[in-house]
Amino acid sequence: MTIYEQPLHEKIRVLLRLEQLVRRFDFHIQDEQRASSEASLLILLELYNLAARLDLKSEILKEIDRQALVVKFRRENGDMDIDSEGDILETLSSVNTKLYSLSGPLGQRLKNHGFFNILRQRSNLPGGINGFDIPLLQYWLNKPANARIKDLTHLVEPYRIANEAVQIVLLLIRGCSKGELSVAKNGFYQATLAQRPPNQLLRVEIPDNVDYYPEISAGKQRFSVRFVEMTNLEERGKQVMEDIEFRLTLCSF
Repeated sequence: MTIYEQPLHEKIRVLLRLEQLVRRFDFHIQDEQRASSEASLLILLELYNLAARLDLKSEILKEIDRQALVVKFRRENGDMDIDSEGDILETLSSVNTKLYSLSGPLGQRLKNHGFFNILRQRSNLPGGINGFDIPLLQYWLNKPANARIKDLTHLVEPYRIANEAVQIVLLLIRGCSKGELSVAKNGFYQATLAQRPPNQLLRVEIPDNVDYYPEISAGKQRFSVRFVEMTNLEERGKQVMEDIEFRLTLCSF
């Protein structure tokens, strides 16, 4: 099955972006090729820009505190339906402590890094990050793979710590709501969003290898899912004009 996710407010959107960027970084850093090291640097630039848009560290800490309160409330009311190992509150406390141990904002290490600042200054130019405009980059790429990987591991560490916390946050959000089978009549489904408890994330699950995908639109009070047929990427997809069964999950933890 394939799951499509739609964040229902900006905070969750940013957390999902962090999750995706760190996942991509971890994929490339495993490869010793120069091209993968260069790709890792470009992802670091994205991580820096993402965290620079807001105080990402502070936002994650606030979300951890909020979730800890929710866990305590649900446990007191016998309303915990979470399948996870260990104590949830201890896990939240652990990642909270790791985040607090970081000095300054997440991008502090990169902000004061000479090599990275040179890359950042060239990043707005198409193709601006290259060995002929930045000889230092060429020098670094010629270093042994283990040296490049060591540098990258050091630079990404704050974002990895943040992502560790985000993984716990998203695990609780994704895992604490049960999905239900729904039907999109003539490829279209619409419903209202409950205000209490507030929804964090919308998930649509459909079979693999189908020739359609969901376009999800969500506002403060309602959302819609439109299934679009896609057989040729060169042409604009059209709405499926038949009933589509899918699993819908509104995550409200």
